[in-house]
Formats: sequence, structure tokens, C-alpha cells
Amino acid sequence: MEDKYTLYMQKGEGAVVDTFSEWGIVCCSVPFKAGGKTKALAKRDWHDEHGEDTFIPANLPMEAYDAEFEFAYKGKELASNPFNLGLAFQCIDRFTKWLSGNDSEEGTGAELSIYSPFSSIGKTGCYLLEINDEEPCVQTAYEAGNVYNENVVTFKAKFRVTEPMSEWVVES
Repeated sequence: MEDKYTLYMQKGEGAVVDTFSEWGIVCCSVPFKAGGKTKALAKRDWHDEHGEDTFIPANLPMEAYDAEFEFAYKGKELASNPFNLGLAFQCIDRFTKWLSGNDSEEGTGAELSIYSPFSSIGKTGCYLLEINDEEPCVQTAYEAGNVYNENVVTFKAKFRVTEPMSEWVVES
């Protein structure tokens, strides 16, 4: 798998997971920010003076932000069962449950670290906000005399990045 489509994730101190190896899901776009927005600073506005009295610290704190990734799942199923997207949605459902910590009854945690080797950007303190815009596409493929449906489902997942100044790297 090309680094361009690889995305690594980790929950807490658990194992690092490659989304393609685990669920057959690749990352199509990585929206991490190199910059960002600073938090509002403490200030007073004196009506009888020009400007404002602002406390400017040595380091400006950065705001948390939302990052919307675009993902794609690609799978193959025999064409004798046309337009069956069951396997695709099972993989996406397992992915969603893992991200949200709902992959077991007692919960497995929802705080994530995310790393893209393509962009060389990784962040800690992330959590899932939503998964949406599922767009299925079924196309026919021939292989070894068999007809297959290649199921491609693209979707978006939005994460909250609570630690915008963090850096997390996975050596691949």
C-alpha cells in the first residue's frame, strides 16, 4: 500500500493499527493543519483610553479544530449477488465502532492518535465526531474466469483535534 493512502491510528497505549490492513479502508485526504487559530487573549477595554489592555503571553495558545478525512473502502464480492454492499458496510461499521470505543460492551476507549506517513503529520488527543456522506459504487471486474462486483464506498469522518500542537510519528 502506498504511503499516500495509509493512515495509522492508536487508541490510548494500544497497538498501532493500519486502517487498510485492519478494515480495508484507505485515506483519500488528510486535513491536518500546519497552522491554526489562536485562542482569544484576556483583555480589558477602558472606555477613556485608546485600544485595549491585552495580556500577551510568551506563547500564544492554539484552538482545537475539526479535521474531516475522506476515506474509501474497496472490496470484491461474486457478481452472483448483485449490488450487495453488505461486506463494505460491515467493514465500515466495525471501523466506526472501533473509533468510537463501541467495539466491546465495556468500551475500549475513544481517544485516538492519528498519523499520515504521506503528510508526515500526526496528532494525539483526537476523537470521532461523525461519519457521513457514504457514497457506494459497484462496478464489474473479471478475474480468473469469475465475475466480481468491485464495491467502492467513499465516506467522510470528522475528528476533533484537541491537542493541535501535538506531534505523533509512526515509523513505518
